[in-house]
Amino acid sequence: MVESNSRKPGRPKRTGPARQTVVALRGSPEWKLWLDGFADHCRLGLADTIEQSLLCYAKDRGFRGPPKR
Repeated sequence: MVESNSRKPGRPKRTGPARQTVVALRGSPEWKLWLDGFADHCRLGLADTIEQSLLCYAKDRGFRGPPKR
């Protein structure tokens, strides 16, 4: 016998304000391949690779850390 589940499958709805696109980058196919290769090397997705890169750069420059994304 299968139990019915009252919850919808998938990610739960966000309770706070909607997030928005912050950065969009344009680049050559070669640059995209390079970025994809770097993300694979780091075993991260593109967004996490860029986020961690910015965090390291800001820290190296003596800038404060970012708020939670």
